[in-house]
Amino acid sequence: MKILNSENVKTIAYLGTSGSFTEMAKDYFCAKYDLKGYQMPFRTIEEIIKYVLSDEDSVGVIPVENAKEGVVRETTDNLIKSTGKDIYILSETILPSNNCLLSKNSEIYNISGLIAPAPAIAKCSDYIQNQLPMHLNIINTSSIEESARLLNSYNLTYAIIGTEKTAEIYNLNILNPNINNDKNNQTKFVMVGSFKTLPSSKSTSSVAISIEDKPGKLFSIVQELANRNINISYIHATPSKMDINEYILFLDIKGHIADDRVREALEAVQNYTSYYKFMGSYERI
Repeated sequence: MKILNSENVKTIAYLGTSGSFTEMAKDYFCAKYDLKGYQMPFRTIEEIIKYVLSDEDSVGVIPVENAKEGVVRETTDNLIKSTGKDIYILSETILPSNNCLLSKNSEIYNISGLIAPAPAIAKCSDYIQNQLPMHLNIINTSSIEESARLLNSYNLTYAIIGTEKTAEIYNLNILNPNINNDKNNQTKFVMVGSFKTLPSSKSTSSVAISIEDKPGKLFSIVQELANRNINISYIHATPSKMDINEYILFLDIKGHIADDRVREALEAVQNYTSYYKFMGSYERI
């Protein structure tokens, strides 16, 4: 799939500190679409959405769903409430959420200390308890980036928990590449912006809708799509945060908005909704 005028991207905003999983997703998108813009990290998803809304020559890379923890509400909530210029999902990728044991040392049996934030320690607790020394000296930090920087203050017997990107940035050895308790955890990331995309055989269109609590409303929406032979590949409901009894439905359907059949179907869907937001047409992994 092609992103139209992608050569005009001046800034790629992404979430997280140095070496984050989102930075790895940013690298993937930059390589795939040959993006040459300035790469700018942000602390929150909300900041990224606001920045991309304010700058039409920018794109943002954010997590949208984790296999273990589910939908990232900060992403969906901020995309829904974004106002003014529309931004769309332009592309997606799925990356393994693999934490690694990293060190300046090249031999794992020399490790006697670990520098890591509490969430990373919790996600890798089985490995720490079973594979590292019983009397391991653990030093807590606020982030993986802080751990990597602090490592320079300790001798070669200390290691950190980080990503493959952390190892690349700080020139560290990967002593063990996947030390998570959950070996199969994955995260889906999306790139958002105001650019347009061209259709492909793997195109997916996403919408967010809300419907009145009346019999047949959801059935009518499904029927409009089915009548046009359009498949729903994903559906997810989340509280709207405005009313405890109101929900936002996220629908992914096969096809691109440039396809008349898809466009007509989505126009028909709007007749049954109290809220409707087109989220973008992009290539599904």
